[in-house]
Amino acid sequence: MLIGLIANPISSKDIRRLTGLARVVDAEEKANLLARLLVGLGSHPEVTVLALDDRAGLVRRAVSLARDSAPQVDFLPITATGEESDTKRAAAHLAGLMADALVTLGGDGTVRAAVEGWPEAPLVPIAAGTNNASALTLEPTVIGLATVAGVKSQDPSVFVPTTALQVDISTGHATAVIDVVSVRGRWLGAGALWEPELLMEAVATSADPTAVGIASVSAGMGPLAPGRARWIRFGPGQTVKAIFGPGLVVDVAVAEHSDLPIGSEVTLDVAGGVVALDGERRIATGGSRVRVVPGPRVLDPDRALRVKGPLPLARPSSRK
Repeated sequence: MLIGLIANPISSKDIRRLTGLARVVDAEEKANLLARLLVGLGSHPEVTVLALDDRAGLVRRAVSLARDSAPQVDFLPITATGEESDTKRAAAHLAGLMADALVTLGGDGTVRAAVEGWPEAPLVPIAAGTNNASALTLEPTVIGLATVAGVKSQDPSVFVPTTALQVDISTGHATAVIDVVSVRGRWLGAGALWEPELLMEAVATSADPTAVGIASVSAGMGPLAPGRARWIRFGPGQTVKAIFGPGLVVDVAVAEHSDLPIGSEVTLDVAGGVVALDGERRIATGGSRVRVVPGPRVLDPDRALRVKGPLPLARPSSRK
């Protein structure tokens, strides 16, 4: 059983942590989260983890913390640069190896970069970012055990299909897993969105009332059926109270909205503005066409642990 692992050492450090009430998730805490994940993965004797050797050494620290409870951990033949492209390259390499699952540690931006490298990955996204609308917030030990159980069961229902968004850009297309938003102002700045009065239009793949960001706004218009995305135009009309960031509750004005099936296309009005992907300003452009596409298959830990058969106990490690 081959499990890919990509940890993002710079997640959870954007300006929304300062404008809200969130704290930065430091390297030691991320390494501890990963160590607990490895303990869960190590519950099965036949697991090998193939990880990106991140520049902060998070995975190496985690292996040291987990000690003999960790599975065998090897590293990808990729030299990390500290850029977002590290995640994309690592995910593409793991796709080529047909890994049984891809675990990411980070926020929505980390998930987005992984999906650009492996669009329909069997994904296990562990929350260590800011909004974490696409990530799992359970105890990492549970997630590790559920990942093993889900892969071992060979039950396709434990990895649930999701919806993603493709955005046309000058060099091809970019991907978003939660939302694409047009924002007033021709500057990218700190990237992160925290001022709802600048919103123009959005397409969102989530309407989760427990989520943060545009997914929380989308939830104000009711449930979103699987395989659908929601187009929203902001302006006078309905007022939605949303959690726009950690410790930040705001009223957002929504003029109209409609739901779109996979295969739909919509062109956002971005005159005088820029486009944000998954909560961060990314594209300075005069127009942007958004396409609703199939996304990654995301682990359902509860289902995985309910359908599993008995797992064999891991053999004692021979490592010193």
